[in-house]
Amino acid sequence: MRNFRVIAVVAVLAIVAAACGETSATTVPAAGSPTVVHVTAKEMTITSDVTTFKVGVPYTFEVTNDGTIPHEVMLVQPTDLTDMEEIDAFALGMAESEDLVPGATASFAYTFTEEDLAGPLELACHVPGHYEATMLLPITVEA
Repeated sequence: MRNFRVIAVVAVLAIVAAACGETSATTVPAAGSPTVVHVTAKEMTITSDVTTFKVGVPYTFEVTNDGTIPHEVMLVQPTDLTDMEEIDAFALGMAESEDLVPGATASFAYTFTEEDLAGPLELACHVPGHYEATMLLPITVEA
């Protein structure tokens, strides 16, 4: 009878442990894990699987160049500036053109803040001539 109780207790514990392990692995993301945002750049277009972002959530922007020429993707406020150094200085994050040759993937991380709610913000390519050809994607930030 004692062996039966031990086996029953072990069986119940195994079921509980398996259920807990399954729940934490599939429904609870790891603490601090960033949300991955897939961004694609190609000739004069930028697309993203996410365009509305939350304040305080860490994001990793994985940018792939599916085009035939180098591109860059910057997280910035819309601008009429043309000097790349000035634009780079106020970018919140970027995948630079040296890293984003055709077929390449580059990434950058950003966590939106309360200041970003003032907007507007966009993902944009500022390689000469690309922004002027409307290579940009407006995004939204929510509290």
